[in-house]
Amino acid sequence: MLSYRHGFHAGNAADVLKHAVLMYCLDYLGQKEAPFLVIDTHSGAGRYSLTEGYAAQNREWEQGVGRLLDQAVLPPLLDRYAALVRESLGAKFSAEFPPAGRYPGSPALIQRLLRSQDRAVCFELHPADFAVLEDTLKADKRFRVLREDGLGGLKALLPPPSRRGCVFIDPSYEMKSDYEAVPEKLIEALRRFPTGLYITWYPLLARRSGAELNDDAGEGATQQEALRETLLGLYSGNRCAVELRTAAAGGGGKRLYGSGLVIYNPPFTLRKALDESLPALAELLREGQGSWDLRWEE
Repeated sequence: MLSYRHGFHAGNAADVLKHAVLMYCLDYLGQKEAPFLVIDTHSGAGRYSLTEGYAAQNREWEQGVGRLLDQAVLPPLLDRYAALVRESLGAKFSAEFPPAGRYPGSPALIQRLLRSQDRAVCFELHPADFAVLEDTLKADKRFRVLREDGLGGLKALLPPPSRRGCVFIDPSYEMKSDYEAVPEKLIEALRRFPTGLYITWYPLLARRSGAELNDDAGEGATQQEALRETLLGLYSGNRCAVELRTAAAGGGGKRLYGSGLVIYNPPFTLRKALDESLPALAELLREGQGSWDLRWEE
């Protein structure tokens, strides 16, 4: 249950998509003076070294954020994200000369974008990651850090007093139960806070063929497609589904070939920002081939 570590995948293509969109949404909420609440249901450790520890083993960041940081010109949504990552790394980025700072996970991005009147709640179950996260954020009075199930904790936090908030849901989906728990808890959350901004991430895993379709990888691929459609059907208001694919869907195994987001009540300006950014992401992050989809429903 607790084998998944965000650190192994820090800065990969999935991080680029979900964190760039998260930043855009928080910037949008910050345009009004009224306070807002951010809930991060699967926070991880918050910050990661790219040159040692888990992130250094597979170096997934080289095919993700590393490619963005090499670009002088990016669409605004991506440029904003890349600038904050550079700031966190604390040095001019290059693979040959490791940065002195840490790559910012979602809690660090949230911390950078919260104003004095805003608040955040971060959940993390893994004991080692929780200890790092708690130590990192303990001095920031805007944050509560809880070693609890984030999905299960939503009900008690919603609606926020200001009736303004963003819920960021980023499970590993290593457990099949996540595919049922995410929509189940979202139904409860939407009943309590239907006007909230919800961002839910899901993986796109490589398909297998033939007899292998009966194994976990084949089942997982079907579950992802079903989850996307289920999430879109849970809410009848403004919503969108974003998918970024950086490799071919075939190839076998449980390889991540892309990922997606389902967003409820997205900023109306996000559509244009994604139209500008997704083609650039698909080209920059592709491994052989790249593609994207954007479904906007009202």
